[in-house]
Amino acid sequence: MSRSSKTAALATLVAVAGLSAGCNRYMLFNQAGYEQAAFNDEADILFVIDNSGSMSEETAALASNFGSFLEVLTSEAGAAQVTETLTDAVNNYITYTQDRGRFIDYRLAITTATAGDEGNDGIILPGESGRFVGEDRAVVSKDDADVEGSFLQLLLCDTGYWDNPPIGGTGVLESCDSVPPPGEDITREFLDCYCGADGWDNPAGTGQEEHLEAALMAMCRASDDPPDVCYGVENVFADTEEYTNDGFLRDGATAIVVIVTDEGDLSRRIPGAETDPAPYLTALGQFDRTVKIVTIGPHFEPETGNVECGGTGGSGTPPLYTIQRLYEASNVSGGFYSFINEPDVGGDCTNTDFSVPLRELGALLVNLDTAFQLQSIPDVSTIQVWIDGEEVPAADLVSGEAGTLDAVYDSGWSYDPSQNSVSFWGKWIPDFNADVEIFYRPLDGQPRDLPF
Repeated sequence: MSRSSKTAALATLVAVAGLSAGCNRYMLFNQAGYEQAAFNDEADILFVIDNSGSMSEETAALASNFGSFLEVLTSEAGAAQVTETLTDAVNNYITYTQDRGRFIDYRLAITTATAGDEGNDGIILPGESGRFVGEDRAVVSKDDADVEGSFLQLLLCDTGYWDNPPIGGTGVLESCDSVPPPGEDITREFLDCYCGADGWDNPAGTGQEEHLEAALMAMCRASDDPPDVCYGVENVFADTEEYTNDGFLRDGATAIVVIVTDEGDLSRRIPGAETDPAPYLTALGQFDRTVKIVTIGPHFEPETGNVECGGTGGSGTPPLYTIQRLYEASNVSGGFYSFINEPDVGGDCTNTDFSVPLRELGALLVNLDTAFQLQSIPDVSTIQVWIDGEEVPAADLVSGEAGTLDAVYDSGWSYDPSQNSVSFWGKWIPDFNADVEIFYRPLDGQPRDLPF
């Protein structure tokens, strides 16, 4: 469709909307223009794990459900493309449009919510101040022979704090010849077999969790040229430059920070009881890449502000403002917030099903290159979309519930209110160097001139 045709179509929308003839008929439309320079399938995923004394059950639950995340990113046919013939190329394209998770090239690493040294005379140990756990095996790549096993080694053997794990009971191992997958009950016998005798005896993390600061420090340590925000009196990075998180961040890759905690955030750059995470979102924005934050955190009601579940280990209910920091950081960055626990019918707090947020994380990665966030909340009925000058039709819902990560559409575009984004489906997924244009009328009436 030509620009004149676009103009006519949008003018019709304005007329239908009943705008006054005395105003600029394009003033209430926004344009979000994107150039998809190339398909980038790289995602660098940093887990920030709260390893304080109250988190052993949650760490075990994360370990036993981690396969749910990998299932979204793999298939029975494996994760690698095979392109030797024209038939291979056609089959790859069909698979790409239907099973995009197979093509996500991801890296995984873990640090903890301890953003300083815990009384070690200035020595920063693995897991502290953004240092990755695991030393020389700290980064797990998609092409590793055993991705799940490598990640679980980092989580169970190098990260988790196991305060007197039970001896005996469910999961006791009579032999280490065949170690089963981790379950909800992590016993001393299991840890000795899985990690080596006492290879799991990690110190407890801080009770003053600084998830956002730890994430920032991890990014600083992973950068070849850290931005100025990495240096200063607020942190210990400047004195420990020799500790770097090599082999993690890649040029152009999307960085995903996954925070797992039963507490709120007390990061030092946010003053007092402020809830706005802007200091950290601004700092992370200096790394010249998209950074999304996902939080699996305490249960609370965003509408009422009621905190129903805090630390499950007797640490008490965290202040609302500390939870709101993580909630806002996750939503503003284009990630999501999921509950790590919830009240049961008796009023006690129990762990939620970890497979659900882990599957959502996998779906978020799959959608990285197909979803385009809008600058304002749109009047959905006014959205019009073009790719390389051709109008894209609205897609029809095939399965799932509209506006959720489980929703599946046929071909065209759909609007996701939870992410305030337009997603593309089927043959309309933008190709290499595609010019994507999205026009809409914002609900807040923010004036914006169209570029024609």
